[in-house]
Amino acid sequence: MSYFATELAQLLKGVRRPGDFYAIGTCEVFAPGLEVEGIGPIALPLLPTQAEQLIAVAKHAPFGRGEQTLVDTDVRRTWQIDAGRVRIHGQGWARSLAGIVERVAGGLGVIGPVAAELYKLLVYDEGSFFVSHRDTEKMDGMFATLVVVLPSHYTGGELLVRHQGREVRFDLRCPDPSQVAFAAFYADCVHEVLPVTSGCRLTLIYTLSRQEPGDRPAPPNYATEGDQLTALLRHWAQAEDRTQGRTDKLIFPLEHAYSQVSLSFDALKGADAARAATLLAATRAADCDLYLALLLVDESGSAEYTGDYRSYRRGRSDEADGFEVLEVIGRSETLSDWRRPDGGTPGLGVLPFDPEEISPPEALEDWAPDDQSFREATGNGRGLVRTQLPQGGLGALAAPLAARRH
Repeated sequence: MSYFATELAQLLKGVRRPGDFYAIGTCEVFAPGLEVEGIGPIALPLLPTQAEQLIAVAKHAPFGRGEQTLVDTDVRRTWQIDAGRVRIHGQGWARSLAGIVERVAGGLGVIGPVAAELYKLLVYDEGSFFVSHRDTEKMDGMFATLVVVLPSHYTGGELLVRHQGREVRFDLRCPDPSQVAFAAFYADCVHEVLPVTSGCRLTLIYTLSRQEPGDRPAPPNYATEGDQLTALLRHWAQAEDRTQGRTDKLIFPLEHAYSQVSLSFDALKGADAARAATLLAATRAADCDLYLALLLVDESGSAEYTGDYRSYRRGRSDEADGFEVLEVIGRSETLSDWRRPDGGTPGLGVLPFDPEEISPPEALEDWAPDDQSFREATGNGRGLVRTQLPQGGLGALAAPLAARRH
């Protein structure tokens, strides 16, 4: 029994909920109709003349400091227009916004319905910025902020978000006028907007809140598991031989079903996504490689037909339950269709694997066959059977995470 395979499964056992402190993306939309009180319809992409009109009816955006709400252009140089003066309409906008909210909720690891409420329209002209700050909770149940950047021409204005020693930087410009870019982050995250160096950045700010009672969501934190996984993988990579637990691969079977078409890190679901993200960080820190692959176990052997011969048609495998396996003669265990985290294919081909590389070691024991076929060999009800594993909750092909040593 492999120590590393057993420990890997134990560490990943508690990693169940996917998500991070941020979520980003782009979305194709029908150009939304944007109207602002005092101006009227606003063309998108934003025209320079209308940017000037927006600034003329806007106010300097304030910021919070303790119990105070202040205006200080050395801290925040941004223009804002209250939501009550903004109207957004047009074919498909409500559907597009609902899709964005669904995507960011998944990216933040939030389960259950999430409501988005427009808070402000922000205008960042040349020189605008906002130093590092945290958002105040603007309504009961608010847990995150959603930023949607409307089609507008500008440079600079990157969004920086920090949380628990990590920092991410987003350039939310969309060169395609039929798209909007968006980013969401938990309300307790420190963030800032770098200075806009040219043009005008036009953004919609939404508050995100839960529609069901309960504690406010928080990003999952698997730092402890990540550190322990990194140490385990480093120990595994340094093992000299099998007496020290040396294996070429460690394979962790996933919970959901994936086909050759849908197999990718971006398509992973639920706990699979959470474990992949946690393992990816650990393998990078431990200088190992992480892949997705399809796993196939193929068995052949002898069997005795036990069904009704009057309904049995020679050469057909329709009645997979109509026989009893007597002996397994041959078995092959392979990995194929490898995928890298960036979506590429490493060209590893079909590789065999050792049962000791499976994590946990007993992971394949309870899996039911995905496909069984029976071929009669003689006239006495004896024949050959072929069984392909796995099935269970994994579907036709199991997709394991496979870590390989350099």
